[in-house]
Amino acid sequence: MTFFFRNCRVRVSFYFFALLCIAAFFDRSGFMMWGLLAAVLHECGHLAAMLVIPGHAPREIRLTPFGMRIENSPLLIDGRGNLFVLAAGSGTNFLCAAVTFGRLPAFSAVSLVLGLLNLLPVESLDGGRILLLLCRGIMSRRAAGILVKGLSWVTLSGMTLLGVCLLMDTGYNFSLLGTAAALVLRQAGSEDL
Repeated sequence: MTFFFRNCRVRVSFYFFALLCIAAFFDRSGFMMWGLLAAVLHECGHLAAMLVIPGHAPREIRLTPFGMRIENSPLLIDGRGNLFVLAAGSGTNFLCAAVTFGRLPAFSAVSLVLGLLNLLPVESLDGGRILLLLCRGIMSRRAAGILVKGLSWVTLSGMTLLGVCLLMDTGYNFSLLGTAAALVLRQAGSEDL
């Protein structure tokens, strides 16, 4: 399904709705639905930041089973606006965690974890992109790219090792290992920044 909202094309995949239905049907704990809400709010934080800064209005928003992707307009030349836009997603998650702490503990925890996860120095996540922009300010574009790519793989290797240890210790908890595997696949498929 495709529609337009203020010169922005919004594309919603059928599989996005299918994932929502599956999550609602099979998720007995409610964590998946809280996670989807936290992810949507995260992206809404990016979107709100884009709308605040002139020249950042998004051109397209896509909802897929793999998440929400916002294609923004050309970035500000100095990159400061981009740092604000990138940090706004995790900032929104931290705000949600603080506001719901004690009232909705599951949502608060999921929001906090999602905000922290997105700040990891992995180039396909917000934290990696923030680090790349900061490094480009003090070193060449090529050196910054190599540094962030190397740090990304070190971080993902550590996450994978911790995930294996957690799985071996508990015998059933593969959440960190699954997250690390998904990030490794995303990293392997990402283009050079």
